[in-house]
Amino acid sequence: MNYRHHFHAGNFADVMKHVLLLQLLTRLNAKDKPYRYIDTHGGAGKYNLSLAPSQKSGEFLTGIHRLVQLSEMEKRQAPESIQEFLKLVGKIREQEGKGSYPGSPWFALQAMRDIDKATVFEMQRDVFAELRHNIHDKRMGLHERDAYEGLFGVIPPKEKRGLVMIDPPYELERKDFPQLVELLQVAHSKWPTGVFAVWYPIKDRAMIDRFEKKMFKTGIRRQLVCEICVWPDDTPVGLNGCGLLVINPPWKFSEDADQALQWLFPHLRMSENGGHAAVRWLVGE
Repeated sequence: MNYRHHFHAGNFADVMKHVLLLQLLTRLNAKDKPYRYIDTHGGAGKYNLSLAPSQKSGEFLTGIHRLVQLSEMEKRQAPESIQEFLKLVGKIREQEGKGSYPGSPWFALQAMRDIDKATVFEMQRDVFAELRHNIHDKRMGLHERDAYEGLFGVIPPKEKRGLVMIDPPYELERKDFPQLVELLQVAHSKWPTGVFAVWYPIKDRAMIDRFEKKMFKTGIRRQLVCEICVWPDDTPVGLNGCGLLVINPPWKFSEDADQALQWLFPHLRMSENGGHAAVRWLVGE
């Protein structure tokens, strides 16, 4: 497997995913009852953008680097969700150095309450060793296991409420993500009230259209699509944009997401013409 998140940490897609993850958990916090956060591909938990992999790709320069370079006034004018995200990034940079950038498990722990629990999977042995070194919290259980097998053993969780964050290495997925569609169908049938958030790359619009048609045909209700494309669709680059498909989004999340993405788009776009940010229902109630 060639995929290593170290090369992509802190890029525009990471920023989008982490902002929306924090919003999802904030909405889950609105109810008193505990929930379970499940991360299917946890990665290393934290990344050092000053090291060779990140420096080689330079992707963070058009992602988190752009946002931390904003003036304090510009940051204060951002939506509350963006301000909270930047505050947490500032926290880890202050504690561990300006090259530090967190992964989804770290962000989740910052949003979770004492009563909430988490389960994180990571199947790559060397990356799991980093995750275990980087994340120490009694609320979070770490598992060196293939989440496509392990997920079904932990849902539905005893808390009954919760979020599953799915961000697989797409080098292993074929064209319109059939393995992912199958995973979501089975997982949703086991836990129909769970919140499922699936991050995916946008490189080929026709492929994404086929993926959405497959998801529509599953019959699963309440599917929300959140997208940000920093390049026009026909630009021949590695990654034009990314999406987050959310099944059973919490109340008011769609409004939160739209506000955040509309603010992020002009700050992260790579072309003066084209590109977009949008939140829309693929399948409603």
